[in-house]
Amino acid sequence: MDDLLFRRNIYADPKTTDPDVISAKNLDPAKQKFAREIEQLDQKIFDALNVPVPEELSEKLILRQSLASHQQQKKSTRIKLAIAASVAFAIGLTINQLQFSHAYSSVGDYAIAHTNHEASHFNNNGEATVTLAALNKKMASFNGQFTANLGELMMAEYCRFDGMRSLHLVLKGQKSPVNIYVVPANDHLAYSKEFTNGELSGLVNDFKTSQIIVVGDLQEPLQQWQQRINKNVRWST
Repeated sequence: MDDLLFRRNIYADPKTTDPDVISAKNLDPAKQKFAREIEQLDQKIFDALNVPVPEELSEKLILRQSLASHQQQKKSTRIKLAIAASVAFAIGLTINQLQFSHAYSSVGDYAIAHTNHEASHFNNNGEATVTLAALNKKMASFNGQFTANLGELMMAEYCRFDGMRSLHLVLKGQKSPVNIYVVPANDHLAYSKEFTNGELSGLVNDFKTSQIIVVGDLQEPLQQWQQRINKNVRWST
């Protein structure tokens, strides 16, 4: 497993039990160090976000601020609040970098941005080495499977789609790669069945518990891809 795929898996799930990821980590000290650092960062974020808030905190802060005789207490409170704000800001930046925070309001905008962000890592001459069995192993996380190959599959890896653990597929298209995203159903991203930015276009298949999004260049016959997906995908729930 190359560094890019390994890092994508670790970013998506620092505690992954995927045997391919674990094998790659065990064979490479550098990968072990990277995985350990990300897991430590993930734990720090978890700890920071789970600090218990004292009861009636707001009332106590207001009272302290209103009493002139408690100037020293107010100064200490401001310092603590400033530190908490700094920690929250740093955590926010980290999450933005690792998980693509909710910067987009629609599925189409995010799918195009995600595709453009990783476009340099793939081209239509790449090797199609991912088997149907390997794909379905990852689809099991979404209670789904494909009954037949969708095409020449170059990559099938977990990713973060606007913060949601999703599955990103890259297949050979007519002239350039086709990106397919399997995303959990959600209500914080608006979507339309079709979208485009003038260079890329996309279609959204809306299923009961998931959405499958297809993104390709303007010459790509996306409706054929959509029909192929509808014909071959099966859900267990």
